[in-house]
Amino acid sequence: MGRGKKIILGVDIGGSKIRVLSSDGKFWEFKTPGRKKDFIGIMKKLPKANSVNVGVAGVVRGTEVVFSPNIKYLKNYDFKKIFSRVRVDNDARFFLRREIIRSRAQGRVLGITIGTGIGRAYAERGKVRKIKVLEYPEIWEKEYQKIRDRKNDSKLAAYLVEKINLIIKKYRAEAVILGGGVLGRKGFYKKLKEKLKIKTYA
Repeated sequence: MGRGKKIILGVDIGGSKIRVLSSDGKFWEFKTPGRKKDFIGIMKKLPKANSVNVGVAGVVRGTEVVFSPNIKYLKNYDFKKIFSRVRVDNDARFFLRREIIRSRAQGRVLGITIGTGIGRAYAERGKVRKIKVLEYPEIWEKEYQKIRDRKNDSKLAAYLVEKINLIIKKYRAEAVILGGGVLGRKGFYKKLKEKLKIKTYA
């Protein structure tokens, strides 16, 4: 790092992929490894930074991952072991905090990530709230994964619309921001947007 140049890394750790964005515009993507040893190897090879912001699916406490439903080896892992200056948060909150700024969504806003699992976060008046229950997987997540893997996108969209609308109703959300790898399927976002009864962003 050059003198006076502050570099911040954003590290988004999902069940399938790890995405890293540097404040100087550089981007890296890795497949999430199946072994803890390989995961630590990836983290240690990241460029040096003044600070690191980590988003990870699961329950977090300080800089430690208490439990990650789709990355079992991260249980009780403390990112202070790798990064001296690090902030760790649930990946859905990490996502929503960034996307509220980008989309300029206002009021009561839900963030839903649709990928290996289903991430949820909630914001009110521009501030992402820390709601612990949203860090745990939905009771229907395994059923979602089975439907997702059958590659029947119409059935998957109908299933998710029903579940997401229930979350919208519970939090009286005025807008929802969608993300996650499954949205990359051709036409899938359109299928969801047409049936969600709310202002929708992606």
